[in-house]
Amino acid sequence: MKKIVSRADLLELRRLPLAVVIAKGHTCPACIPVAERINEIVSRYPTVPCYEVMIEDVPQFRGEYLIFTVPTVIVLEAGREILRQARYFNDEQLESLLAFKTHQPA
Repeated sequence: MKKIVSRADLLELRRLPLAVVIAKGHTCPACIPVAERINEIVSRYPTVPCYEVMIEDVPQFRGEYLIFTVPTVIVLEAGREILRQARYFNDEQLESLLAFKTHQPA
């Protein structure tokens, strides 16, 4: 999982055809198992990069993508949000979206 640590990383993220971003917090105990679960799902789709961002470290991400709670998972297609999940995560929804967008079986 790659880390977003700067504004330049955010600009790179917009250029990708498809990406998954996990917004986490330093004091969030739920973020660790959620990130592991999401990373496990995304790892089945090698063409889809997975990023993590600590919202305290990159406040631009929080403002630009309106992150009000962590953990939050956002799927971006060409820089545009196509799925957002916060607090309660539907693994099947993420899996089926990635399968559809990458033309791979779920």
